[in-house]
Amino acid sequence: MMKMRLSRLVCLLFATLALALPSLAKPELKALAAPDDLKSLYRAGENYTLHLEYKDPDGYEIKSAKFHDKSKDGEPSFDAKDDYKNAKVETGVTLSWEVNGFAKGDHAGYFEIENEKGIKTRYPGKDGTYYSFAVESLVDKWIVMGVGLLICLFMLPFLVYLIARSANKQGNPSSAARIGLIIGIFAALALFIFQFLSWYSPLVLVLGGVAAIFLLVVVITRR
Repeated sequence: MMKMRLSRLVCLLFATLALALPSLAKPELKALAAPDDLKSLYRAGENYTLHLEYKDPDGYEIKSAKFHDKSKDGEPSFDAKDDYKNAKVETGVTLSWEVNGFAKGDHAGYFEIENEKGIKTRYPGKDGTYYSFAVESLVDKWIVMGVGLLICLFMLPFLVYLIARSANKQGNPSSAARIGLIIGIFAALALFIFQFLSWYSPLVLVLGGVAAIFLLVVVITRR
């Protein structure tokens, strides 16, 4: 009789634990793998869709899903698309935020999901941490490139010429000027690759290299 009561007590204890354990599991919000992962660099003026995966073992419905962004232009908030409604969050659901263009500059944001019980889940997980990314403008890059070309192809060769002439006044002036132009062409090519590596296809970068080689041939073969 004592053994029967003890077994019933054990069964009751396990049943209570079975009911309690699911509530101990916390909702989870995590980034997806490429190509739907969160980027560290975006282009100004373009539309983007951000994705995260949300999972709640308890199956509580999502009340709100927001992306809070912060930049020098303000702190806007974006609501996720409502296609998550009636989704089975126990097995995981993909949330999407559509952004019609970011302001250029540095950004720091975070995602926050609140379920019907008022439990909030954040990404990145820890308070005080943020999803940091940058937004670049193509116009700004071409302005920098234009100024860089003036420096690389005019000011830098002239500076090299002056240094070479001051170091060896008996040397050939044309050779000093040629060396300055060669250095300037390499500097201009390096600047072009640095500025547009994340913007243009490899073919465009190759064409820039071909143009640089053509200029080098002209400078070297010119008497």
